[in-house]
Amino acid sequence: MIRTAAFCMLTIGLILMLHTNATAQRRGNTHGFQQTYPGAIAIGVSAGANFNFGVDGPANVCDCDFEGGSGIGYHAGLHLDIMVNRVFGLRLQGLFEDHSSIYEVDRIATTYTQDGQAVEISTRRRDEVEIQYLSTAFLITWFTGPQGLYLLSGASAGFFLEGNIRDEEFLLTPGHVYSQTGTNQYLVSDAPLDAGSDPQIRGGLVLGVGYDFALGRGMAVAPEFQMDYPLTSVVEGNADWRIPTLRASIALRFGL
Repeated sequence: MIRTAAFCMLTIGLILMLHTNATAQRRGNTHGFQQTYPGAIAIGVSAGANFNFGVDGPANVCDCDFEGGSGIGYHAGLHLDIMVNRVFGLRLQGLFEDHSSIYEVDRIATTYTQDGQAVEISTRRRDEVEIQYLSTAFLITWFTGPQGLYLLSGASAGFFLEGNIRDEEFLLTPGHVYSQTGTNQYLVSDAPLDAGSDPQIRGGLVLGVGYDFALGRGMAVAPEFQMDYPLTSVVEGNADWRIPTLRASIALRFGL
């Protein structure tokens, strides 16, 4: 009887120990941290696409009344995650990213025929903008109730690296061409962004969401989305031109 009771107690203890270890391992795996206590650290790499939504546009280049633009860029970088407690963490993030976008506006212009008759024609102005930044962000991470889900919020700063604006005009009315080119397309300018204006530091606010899938203890992969809304304009003297960006990433996190 005593041996049977002891055997049962040993069996129950072993089951509880295995369950506790499995639970702890799952907790350690959930977000890629090697450990679960406060102060645990993980380093991550991420890369993906930038969906850029231009507000207004580079009006200082062509004195055009752009209503907005759009484009697809890219980003890649590193981040460091630190657990403050089981609910909140801190993230320091650094990215190289592309905020390229295209802006178009249709206008009516007046030209004159050889006999002096005024004719209205339709034109389209197109500005193709390429901009690269080195971006940093300080974010708060909230590890929510659902396993694997986390939210991000914080501030970002983007430092201009290089950029270019290609400014073109097109004649849309059939039968008309530019005398300079003999076609309906005219290249107005193609120059670096900082040739005629001063790019500003891009200060912004960030909101994000991600979901970690454990690959093993101390490793996780996550689809992640971040919305970075700028509080500053792209260049000085054009206060309304801003480029909000939606980042879609695949992030891989390793616990240290």
